[in-house]
Amino acid sequence: MPDRLSNLLARFSAAAHVDRTGVLIDPTSFEADQDAGRLHLLRSGSAQALHPGWSPLKLSRPSLLFYPRPFAHRLQPDAGPVVNLLSAEIRFDGGSVSPLAAALPPVLALPLEALTEARTTIEQLGEEADAARCGRRIALDRLCDLLLVQVLRHVIDRSLASSGMLAGLADPRLSKALIALHDRPERDWHLEDLAERAGMSRARFAARFKQVVGIAPGEYLTRWRISLAQHLLQRGRPVKEVAGEVGYASPAALGRVFATRTGATPKAWAHTRNQAVTAAEEA
Repeated sequence: MPDRLSNLLARFSAAAHVDRTGVLIDPTSFEADQDAGRLHLLRSGSAQALHPGWSPLKLSRPSLLFYPRPFAHRLQPDAGPVVNLLSAEIRFDGGSVSPLAAALPPVLALPLEALTEARTTIEQLGEEADAARCGRRIALDRLCDLLLVQVLRHVIDRSLASSGMLAGLADPRLSKALIALHDRPERDWHLEDLAERAGMSRARFAARFKQVVGIAPGEYLTRWRISLAQHLLQRGRPVKEVAGEVGYASPAALGRVFATRTGATPKAWAHTRNQAVTAAEEA
């Protein structure tokens, strides 16, 4: 089967910054930092994750708790065995416009025993967290990056996403069409082309795509192109280049679709977005 993750992560990479290790003694709040998610590794003990408006999420055994997007929450350690925690800030390239971050559930809680393929990585993270070796900070961040890839793989392989991109990538047939579309957004894709990639008839492909992904193939392609355009604009690429790279014949053609979807022209959106990012970095 073609690689369902590598090209996605090449376009919208994710980076971890481990900023907390050790014993969790008191309840601790984590704010909804702009454009950053959060990953917790509960190594021992038990705790509750508290969210405004939600029922408490009980973590009664070693677990991974992942918030791919900004989400205010509070971790409250339970009485009893020591609660040992490793926590990292997670930033997807593209921030709030990353389609990969948007495709994940708002919170993902997994017992560590379920992450069999990540067992070695989790053990190495624990060893680095407990030791005072040189290069510890870099090692922790890189190991957490690897763990994140393994978590995304787990979500796809176990079909944990109920709809959207990752649900489509979990489908053996739809994934072939999605990979082709992700890799070549500039191509003039037609329903027949995508159905052929999936080895299905047009009608069956269209129905299956909407059932699994939640939207029609044409709408998905438009959203993917706009997400890529936003990503490239944030990197300072000129609108003329971006238009061709994401499949529009001219800057004007991109501008019309972009304004319909975002409420702003590409240049205006990029200016506002970059101002917001700069303000957040300076805060």
